[in-house]
Amino acid sequence: MTSSANYKQVLAHFNNKSQEIIEYFPEFPKLVVGYSWDVSVSYVFSRIEMAKHMTIYCGIVKLHWANSALTKELIDKDHMSRGRFRELFKTVYGDSMDAALLDKLSRAEVIRDKVVHGKSWSDEQARTALIDVFDFAEGLNKLTHKIAGFKIFGDLRGFKGRKESLSRETTRWVLRGMGIPAKELI
Repeated sequence: MTSSANYKQVLAHFNNKSQEIIEYFPEFPKLVVGYSWDVSVSYVFSRIEMAKHMTIYCGIVKLHWANSALTKELIDKDHMSRGRFRELFKTVYGDSMDAALLDKLSRAEVIRDKVVHGKSWSDEQARTALIDVFDFAEGLNKLTHKIAGFKIFGDLRGFKGRKESLSRETTRWVLRGMGIPAKELI
């Protein structure tokens, strides 16, 4: 766990990430300079939630040839809790995320929860959470690229390739087999 003493060190850590990560969080530099830590943490986690959904969506469409429109529709309806994301990741990609990668995310999520639920947190905890989130994003980018050939925090145009998708009907069965939608939505 890396700690930083001020916003300049957090910003330097962010600026040392890949261009994909920097472009995925375009408002971060302005927020970290001009606002309190809770604003930056909230923004970064809203983007992380989008990335989690896209990770599952892109993996299903690319690796399992699912119909993109139906997959998007059902993923958007799914209440993707933290545990559900980890479970779906393993189902879709065929392997769990590295424990060190998940540790970074989990530590940051603890601080995110304190921020958004009005609990006590310190500036140091917020700075550390932001560093952990950016490290997680970099690690997830490398992992999805290794397994599926795309970077989830990158330009996803053409991520699927030219392979023809399954029909909507077949896609529905594939998704049901993966537990999508969750049983309470069926």
